[in-house]
Amino acid sequence: MKNNKITYISSTLLLIALSLSSCKDVLDTQPYDKIGEEVVWTNRANAETFIFSTYSIMENFNSGPATDAWTMNLISMDGTYNGAANVFNERLDRTSDMGFNNWASVRRCNLIIQNVGASAGISEEDKIELIAEAKFLRAMSYYHVARRIGRIVWIDKVLNPEDELLLSATKSPTESYAYIIKDLEEAVEGLPADKVSGRANKYVAAAMLTEVCLQALAYEGYPQTLTVAPSNPLLSKVIEYGELVKSGGYQLQADYGAMFNDSDPNSNETIFAVYRKAINTSCASTPMQVMIPNLNNDNIKLSGGSPLLKSPIRIFEAWGDHGPSMDFTDDYLVIDQQDPQKAVRWNETSQYKKAVDEQASIAPTLIPKANGESEVKRGSIKSGQTETIWSLTNAARDARWNASILSDSSAVFYGETLTTDVKGNSGRWLKLNGHAYNTSLTNMYWRKGVYNNVNPRIYAGVPTDYHYVTTRLGRVYLNMAEAYLLQQNLPKAIELLNQTRVTHGQLPPAKMSDLATAWTDYKRERRVDLVLENDYYWSLLRWGRYGGNANHGVPSGGTIPELTTLPQVMDVSKDRKHYSVVSGAFFSSNNVREFDSSRRYLFPIAQSYLDRNPNFGIQNPGW
Repeated sequence: MKNNKITYISSTLLLIALSLSSCKDVLDTQPYDKIGEEVVWTNRANAETFIFSTYSIMENFNSGPATDAWTMNLISMDGTYNGAANVFNERLDRTSDMGFNNWASVRRCNLIIQNVGASAGISEEDKIELIAEAKFLRAMSYYHVARRIGRIVWIDKVLNPEDELLLSATKSPTESYAYIIKDLEEAVEGLPADKVSGRANKYVAAAMLTEVCLQALAYEGYPQTLTVAPSNPLLSKVIEYGELVKSGGYQLQADYGAMFNDSDPNSNETIFAVYRKAINTSCASTPMQVMIPNLNNDNIKLSGGSPLLKSPIRIFEAWGDHGPSMDFTDDYLVIDQQDPQKAVRWNETSQYKKAVDEQASIAPTLIPKANGESEVKRGSIKSGQTETIWSLTNAARDARWNASILSDSSAVFYGETLTTDVKGNSGRWLKLNGHAYNTSLTNMYWRKGVYNNVNPRIYAGVPTDYHYVTTRLGRVYLNMAEAYLLQQNLPKAIELLNQTRVTHGQLPPAKMSDLATAWTDYKRERRVDLVLENDYYWSLLRWGRYGGNANHGVPSGGTIPELTTLPQVMDVSKDRKHYSVVSGAFFSSNNVREFDSSRRYLFPIAQSYLDRNPNFGIQNPGW
């Protein structure tokens, strides 16, 4: 892979610097901080400065909490909660602006297409590539709108004041996706195969097509119920473009966590990522700032917790406002001791059943109860058993567990061991008892997407490199697996989902004999492998539109159980011999999880747009 990459500094400064370096005559004109449009399109190098700054479109697909906060993948408070609660509480209304207006970014793409095409200084071969790149970016801008709202305002030229500006919106998601797919297919044809980190090539466009086609399929005929025919041509496209990506030399990364931290940001599994450099990036502008707790030894001493931290500085001083939910982390399977070819949930293994008594009483001195919380499950290690709750939840578990999650005593992190038992040094009871505020509500923290080398610590103003993974080979494999499930080709679906399960999870391969079981395993695999990659919410909507095996037997367009699941948290005693699972709000209205199937499959077009331009058509159903 080439070492050069698009890194995001100031797009204005980058445009000026690169243009001045290639056009000396600009130095003799005023004003000195501007360059004329005729200079930008003089040659490929200058045009690329404009194209690079248009890549901000891809930030809509950045990894991090993003839309995972709309699901039960995490439980949040403060900023992350405030940005998500209106969605999962069903408090949105027709005035909510969910991103219908993408016209400025589309104009930039159309300017590239128009001006590159008209340039006398850009070769015909370069024109093909640069126009294809603009079509890729235009498609991605529209895809961001389409998967949220369904309908778009398709603009394929640079509009001028004399043009009709009261344009129409597409009539349906199907019409929207037809434009997007066409742009992406033309991008595949015109883009080079060269791999430049942070820049589109034909494999990037093909990878996005594998997902766009699935989303397009799910919304055929919306809002009517959907019946997916195995012969649907969109499924063939998913597989066709997936095979193209597979031919591109990408490989699954055995060290799963390395793709998302400083260890291997240019992993050969990564197909596209957004890269930022420390020159103008600090921790406060990355997801890490709200993944790390804020606590010190004074907090820990007040709580009677242990062990104390070793660092002479306040090593944890971030604004941690969300953590992995138990509902999510239970999907990290554990290899069964009696049958090592089987992997099940941690509390379904033979070793758990042998070691744990779920009927035993647990004294409140070992595990207290918070006001408003109710116990839903508990367990104690039986007398004479050598297992602990720690060993049952950690030993022989999916390798992505430790790569993605910081759980009780699971790893040394910035030189410290975090313990999240009820008397630990970083658990939720520090917050509940008023001894520290920014600690996880769930007794777990994120490891995925957190760098190891921020010096001296992850803190607001500390500079750091950072990258956001948009798509990768594992995601393409899973998209293909979904297409094969919809084609009812069980062997191929199992083959594809086992690629990530075995390589990333280091689990025994799944063996499924029927489609219902296959869908259950597939949904779990996708959730675990793509957590914090801006995927799960959109996948749940897609599966809800398919209905049947893809959504717990619920008919197409029905409710989605995963979006109405209520949060639960597990507390563990200091000796790791007892646990209690409780339900509650945990913060504000985290326990209000609603899904109105009559409208939530798409967000509204903000009513203000419809009021100003009747050509946009009617409001989305239910809004």
